[in-house]
Amino acid sequence: MVTQLVGCALFPHPPIMLSEVGGAECRHVKETIEAAESAARFLLERNPQTIVVMTPHGPAFRDAVGVNVSPVLKGNLSAFGAAEVSVSFETNNLLVQNIIKQSRRLGVSLLPLDTELSQKYRFSLQLDHGAVIPLSYLYKAGFRGQVVHMSSGFLSYPEMYACGKAVQAAVESTRQKVAVIASGDLSHRLKPGAPAGYDPAGEQFDSKVVEALQSMDVRSLFNLSEELVESAGECGLRPIFFLLGAMDGLEPTSEILSYEGPFGVGYAVATFAVKKTRPKEGTM
Repeated sequence: MVTQLVGCALFPHPPIMLSEVGGAECRHVKETIEAAESAARFLLERNPQTIVVMTPHGPAFRDAVGVNVSPVLKGNLSAFGAAEVSVSFETNNLLVQNIIKQSRRLGVSLLPLDTELSQKYRFSLQLDHGAVIPLSYLYKAGFRGQVVHMSSGFLSYPEMYACGKAVQAAVESTRQKVAVIASGDLSHRLKPGAPAGYDPAGEQFDSKVVEALQSMDVRSLFNLSEELVESAGECGLRPIFFLLGAMDGLEPTSEILSYEGPFGVGYAVATFAVKKTRPKEGTM
């Protein structure tokens, strides 16, 4: 059967990778910027009607992934002194409803994020910077379609993988071309002076994650020790597991476009092409 999931990508989200924030400092992340532009082109060449973005910096719940059900998704980088970096997209409500349905079917804890809930728990429904930054690259590349905004929260890695599988099933039932983005940085502890301090485990963690993504070795990621992950101080592993789950059974091939960590935080950009066929129901 032909898959509607046309491609996937991993984007980092340091605000400095946008010239409006970074200015002259962008030269330190030149490889990341060029790779992000290339990843955006990779996805746009596949003509997605909708982009699903999973971010670690949206509303976070310990026992659920969040999906934003606002009809219009807006966000900017005013918190980083660049309010002019602003994006606005319509939500693909049909896909959202299918994601909710498939999550229930697979036993994934998924929480619709609406105005009532945001007022109750005092969180914003605006797009967070983890979503704004990759979507800015997609917009500059020409994307004008719909978006689904999801927040990883603190579910276990197997649950995040299952959430990705639910999205894959929802994409197929919606019968629209969709691309999926995981937004996340790797270790925040790569060198002295890094945002979260220095830990030698940071470099080891990043090396293992990049190698696993290059070879599509999902098992090795599940086998990462809790101690190593905790010591690395990362924010991208849950979105990565989600991304891999979204490609479950589709025999993806990956390309690591760049990896660097000039400020002590690991930034990886990767693209994933999937086969045009998907497994029959029950083989995933």
